[in-house]
Amino acid sequence: MPRAKGTKAAVDVAIDVLPKRRMRHVKTKEECRLGNETLEVWSVELPSKHAENILRVIKDNIPGQDSIDLQHLRRFARPKYMPASVLGQRDLVKEMHTVPRTWENATSSTVMQSPGSTKWDAADPAKKTAINTRTPTLYLLVCPAQCINLPELYDVLKKESPFTSASDSWAFPLEIKKVTVPRQPPTNPEQAVAWSAQYWPTFYRKTNPFGAHPATIAKAESDLKHPLIGNLGIEEGLALAEQAAEETTSQGYGVKTGCVIVERVNDKTQVIAAAGDARHKSMTPEETADSNAQSSKACSKSGNPMCHAVMRAVGMVGRKRLRVASHPMAKTADRGEKALMKAGLNLDQRAHDAFFLDQPINDFEEQFFRRDNLKPDGYLCLKLEVFLTHEPCVMCSMALVHSRVGRVFFRDRMPRTGGLTAEVTSNDTGAAGLGYGLCWRKELNWQFMCWEYALEEPPKDTTTTTPSTKTPTQPVADRPALPVAPRGGGGGKKKKNKGGCFGRDRAAEKSTFPSDPSSSTDEGNASGKTSYANPYLSSFASVHV
Repeated sequence: MPRAKGTKAAVDVAIDVLPKRRMRHVKTKEECRLGNETLEVWSVELPSKHAENILRVIKDNIPGQDSIDLQHLRRFARPKYMPASVLGQRDLVKEMHTVPRTWENATSSTVMQSPGSTKWDAADPAKKTAINTRTPTLYLLVCPAQCINLPELYDVLKKESPFTSASDSWAFPLEIKKVTVPRQPPTNPEQAVAWSAQYWPTFYRKTNPFGAHPATIAKAESDLKHPLIGNLGIEEGLALAEQAAEETTSQGYGVKTGCVIVERVNDKTQVIAAAGDARHKSMTPEETADSNAQSSKACSKSGNPMCHAVMRAVGMVGRKRLRVASHPMAKTADRGEKALMKAGLNLDQRAHDAFFLDQPINDFEEQFFRRDNLKPDGYLCLKLEVFLTHEPCVMCSMALVHSRVGRVFFRDRMPRTGGLTAEVTSNDTGAAGLGYGLCWRKELNWQFMCWEYALEEPPKDTTTTTPSTKTPTQPVADRPALPVAPRGGGGGKKKKNKGGCFGRDRAAEKSTFPSDPSSSTDEGNASGKTSYANPYLSSFASVHV
């Protein structure tokens, strides 16, 4: 279907020229609290041909090595994908692993290593025994550090090949490192790239473990940013909410906040209810004349705190539900009222109307309330969309949860009183902490998506200074980008995951990584300096923590 373009609006409202804004999906509380949680793991570098054997040793000798779900991390990774913090300064003694031990019986040749080189060559060029390629290695994420201590892990690995000498090869230096990794999966591709550069190569599986699925979020944003002709967009919906707020404010009934509730059926939107704040409106007719004077006070003694814009709009939807209900539903509601009366709770309709104020109080609200355009026999605000001028308070936020709304959009965040956002904020009443995040809490029986229509941030200064004449080392950002894993762990024929709680750990799965044309270079020496090792050490094993 065609999308709305130009000045064509879904409703006849005037949208003032305002600073540019963008829809920003509100993070859930779990996403804010757990998204940056980390833990420490053991890692070790080893020749790739021994990867399967060492992994089997780990699974057989370390109980609970898969007790923590780390499927978002690669179990094996090539050095070129590792961040500099993990690589450190490469131990050139590791290159001696490529030298065959058969040279020990030779009487006229000697193997040597030139300064700054990673290759072992014959001292006598006539009898060439050069090893022109470094050992292909992989970095293995062994297990969480809490599963085994360093001495025990060293004892487990030291007696296994390649970390012990064999008849045909030298012992590969055993270097165990403690590495910090993200505890939870990333929620977007950008986060996966950042974590891969900072911690450890990380998968993004096109999902969000802490909230709504990214595809669902993208669909909702498309519906609101590019609405079909005749439908409400994000700007039209918020303009209606602003108009509802201005109407009640001009009457002296409350603060300037408004709410609009919309139903979307078969990609068509209809306004169900609109309400402005009326917390300062008197509940008794004789005090109505004094309401204008009382509205200037923050808390009027004769006002009604239950008449926030959200509470009034939800109440209007409830009244319309009863009005358009089928006969069986209306009969059930009537039976419920009779039960209350039999229990002695006689309904004072006049007091009820004054307290909840869930009927229109001006012509703007009346035009939407009188339309019988609500789908009958539904549950209150089930999957309806709500547009708000301001982030609702805790009371109104819980009302939206109990009403089972589907989407909520607000323009202005309320850092001190808002109940929907959960990002870390600062306030003048205490230390910074997490907000309530009531839109998506796993302990509640309903969750809904929420957006802030926030001001666009000014573009960052991209000017660069004169580069230094010193040749810099290769930054992590310039390393080959990790491929993003498709949903379901990869395309094509599904393979059995032998990695347990970790990402795929088959060392022979070469299709995951692009080919490395510079495999013979010393990409692991992140510091740019040359280190020298003594090839005559009695043991090539070392432990680094």
